[in-house]
Amino acid sequence: MIEQEKKLFEQAIESFNKKDYDKSKFLYEEILKINPKSSNIYGNLGVIYKIKGDINTAIKYYVAAINLNPKNTLVYNNLGNAFKEIKNYKMALKVYIDAIKINPKDFNMFNNLGIVYELIGDNNRAIEAYKEAVRVNPKYAKAVNNIGVVLYKQKRYKESAQIFEIALQTDSNYNEVYSNKGAAYNKAKDYDKAIESLEMAILKMPNHGGAYTNLGNVYNKLNDYKTAAKMHEKSIELEPNGSNAHSNLGTSYKYLGLSDKAVTSYKKAIELDPNFVNAHFDLATMYLASEDFKNGWKEYEWRFRKEEMIPHIIKHKDIFSKPLFTGIEDIKGKTLLLHSEQGFGDSIQFIRFLPQLKEKFGCKIAVKCREGLKELFTTIDEIDVLVDRSEETPAFDYQLSIMSMPFILDMKSTDELPKKMPYLKAIFDKELEIKKEKDKINIGICWSASTTGESYEGKVFDLKFFEPLMNNPKINLYSLQIGEGSEDIKKLGYENKIIDLTHKLTNFSKTASLINELDLVISSDTAVAHLSGALNKPVWIPLQKIPDWRWTNKGETTKWYPSAKLFRQKTAKVWESVFQSINAKLSKQYKIKIN
Repeated sequence: MIEQEKKLFEQAIESFNKKDYDKSKFLYEEILKINPKSSNIYGNLGVIYKIKGDINTAIKYYVAAINLNPKNTLVYNNLGNAFKEIKNYKMALKVYIDAIKINPKDFNMFNNLGIVYELIGDNNRAIEAYKEAVRVNPKYAKAVNNIGVVLYKQKRYKESAQIFEIALQTDSNYNEVYSNKGAAYNKAKDYDKAIESLEMAILKMPNHGGAYTNLGNVYNKLNDYKTAAKMHEKSIELEPNGSNAHSNLGTSYKYLGLSDKAVTSYKKAIELDPNFVNAHFDLATMYLASEDFKNGWKEYEWRFRKEEMIPHIIKHKDIFSKPLFTGIEDIKGKTLLLHSEQGFGDSIQFIRFLPQLKEKFGCKIAVKCREGLKELFTTIDEIDVLVDRSEETPAFDYQLSIMSMPFILDMKSTDELPKKMPYLKAIFDKELEIKKEKDKINIGICWSASTTGESYEGKVFDLKFFEPLMNNPKINLYSLQIGEGSEDIKKLGYENKIIDLTHKLTNFSKTASLINELDLVISSDTAVAHLSGALNKPVWIPLQKIPDWRWTNKGETTKWYPSAKLFRQKTAKVWESVFQSINAKLSKQYKIKIN
């Protein structure tokens, strides 16, 4: 480097360190007039343009630097990072891979490669890249941590926690990992270890808001919502702009019964992150629980952006291949495809709006429902074409979820619910006929729910709570429990106390036929409860303290199902008083003594 060039370079570095980027840029450009083939100067100019926010110009300078020196891996790193920033992941991958070919021992480049694979959702390749980084440098705790993060995303929570343990063994001062480990143990339901890890994170990083909100999430899981709220509030105090903490605080407030505060917290989370999908969805459930349908239905549409919905949309891409019906389009004489998306109960609850939708928009209606619902829905005269998911999708012009009908119909109050009751009919099945016995009542029971549904743990209760009914000579007890929980009858030795015809209940039409034969159904918050209500059969529903939005948070009745009676927990997770009320009501209504 000649003397003048050296002096200019030193001045450029000094200006850069003082953050006088314009002067530094000017000095580098002066150097290029003297030495137009200096790879490092082009690379440094690229750094300045990136700092100034001109990524595309930065990329041009990085490329020029590499053309002059194809082995300058530092510039490869900067170029890959620039492509990553503008989300050109394909080029970022190419750059990092080229750099690794030049220097196969560059563990940082392997880590960068893993980050891009993670961003494009190729988690397996991400893990392999991070493993290569660790193979090259076994003390590279950052890459070990990143493996744990990907495993967490893959819901492999126990493995994730174990990897975080290894990251801490690799670098005991990598304090952020304690918070990650605590979050993983929380998801793995190892709450003691989760609390231990997160308390350690807080001890080592007293100002780390994320650790507090992770600890709050553990206490949410343990139903200690007061402590959870304090943790989330502390997180917000430390990091006021943490959208996650505001949303998590909303959940704590929700289960403390502080609905207004919950709404405010979810709104704040959305204000900080307008595309925070789960906050929108949780806000929707708060609005719907308070029967603010005007705001509720609109926010509820955010469910289609939830992570859990992505596999459904990919699997049923033919359904989503045509435009979404928004209520604005003229679909008179055209075919609207209504489709199931969540649980069986959801379709059963919302299918009531179909006749109203058809009448309002003058369209033909095709329905594609979950397997098991087709036979039940054949009783709806207004359906023109009916198939289930195992069958080919019929021709259609627009599509809409069954659960979106009240949004399209602009339903503002439960007073606007379709008045037809029952809105589903049971088709008599001789095999499921019950012979009436004098002075005996026939009760159907359901005690579990789908493990994939919302709040599964809160909805279900022990079959043992029905023992007083099993032992009563004036009651015949019939199981309506399909799937999860059905094995409890045998497991608990109740084969001679419960009549189990569930092997014959091969679809919901059969279940409807059996329900129609019964005097009463007592069901957990699951599809059986909705089906009984849709058939206008007496159904008693034991509910958790803060139940699913559709049951609201108070009252013994619901306009959704006039035949339903709601029995609510007074204390979260405590079912004893609920079943005492049920037994007392049975004794009074049917004049039988329940011990």
